[in-house]
Amino acid sequence: MVARIADGAMGRVYEGRHYESKGRVAIKVLHADVARDSVAVERFKREYETATEMKHPNIVRVIEFGATPEGLSFMTMEYLEGEELGHVLRRDGRVEISRLVRVGSQIALGLEYAHSFGFIHRDLKPDNIFLCKGEQGETVRILDFGSVKLQMDTGPKLTAFGTTLGSPYYMSPEQAMGKQDVDQRTDVFALAAILYECLTGKIAFEALNVAQILIKIINGNPVPPSQRGENIPSGVDDVIDKGLRKDKTKRYPDATSLAGAFCAAYGLDADPKKWGDTPTADIAAALGTAQPPAARAFGVVSDPPPAMSPVGSPAAASAARLSSAGSITDRFSQVPGMGTNQTVKLGIAVAAVAVLALVTALLMR
Repeated sequence: MVARIADGAMGRVYEGRHYESKGRVAIKVLHADVARDSVAVERFKREYETATEMKHPNIVRVIEFGATPEGLSFMTMEYLEGEELGHVLRRDGRVEISRLVRVGSQIALGLEYAHSFGFIHRDLKPDNIFLCKGEQGETVRILDFGSVKLQMDTGPKLTAFGTTLGSPYYMSPEQAMGKQDVDQRTDVFALAAILYECLTGKIAFEALNVAQILIKIINGNPVPPSQRGENIPSGVDDVIDKGLRKDKTKRYPDATSLAGAFCAAYGLDADPKKWGDTPTADIAAALGTAQPPAARAFGVVSDPPPAMSPVGSPAAASAARLSSAGSITDRFSQVPGMGTNQTVKLGIAVAAVAVLALVTALLMR
């Protein structure tokens, strides 16, 4: 190992040299406490096994998997130079549209390839999208397939909330409700939420705690992008609206359909492959002469709003418990000896129970 590159919740990443090729590699090593968690280790192993089956320019390439003399699992990957999309958003707030057309198209192409194997990422988020530097623009690498689900089912199921269901901000409604029938449209929802954030600088379903985030994902709709950012065509509102539909059957059927519609909303050809390969400067030039089409108002062909639960009903009571889950976890964070990780895990567990209570109550109405 040469130098430490980054630290994450699961492990630490080092720069190193491959013992045979002597080429630069990234070495991801699980933290010692994480290595004691069988679910985390299985997720890590699944990330490696999944990535080895996929050879695509927009998916990170993995090289080998093993264990250190201390028994810590590690994985070597291609060495990437650049930064995570999440870092870009935290630093800059938004992403320039010419840059986003190229990046969004490449994300969609990588997802389409993974989906062709039956792999559903399930934890797509800005921090899992790496932007490699290049002369013609950035090249995307999708990271962390540890939460992957194979539609034709495979191997042991990872059931820990938060490790398989995805990051709360980008979870689809079906994930938020704990449903098992997730498919590629779960990743479509996450990509739509990412595009929304890149355009507006705001998280689509933002709230103070996990419970409130889940409520918004299940029942709420974000402010239309054109009302939160400048020079966003109204057609983009329709595209994001369809990508974030609560009913997955009403979303775009796949990621490239979403990306194509997004390009078309700016007056470009609905061809993610074309724009994923086009230099950013050329995309900017094309946008300068493009004529965005007129569009419907945001949400016109959207899902009907959920019926209001009468005060005192089981569903209303469950919703009240769910909205207060954050304050419960806040109180636990004051307990001596409760570390940050323990508090977060407890908060997620409380939110999960509350969501299940809400769904159960609604089904019993």
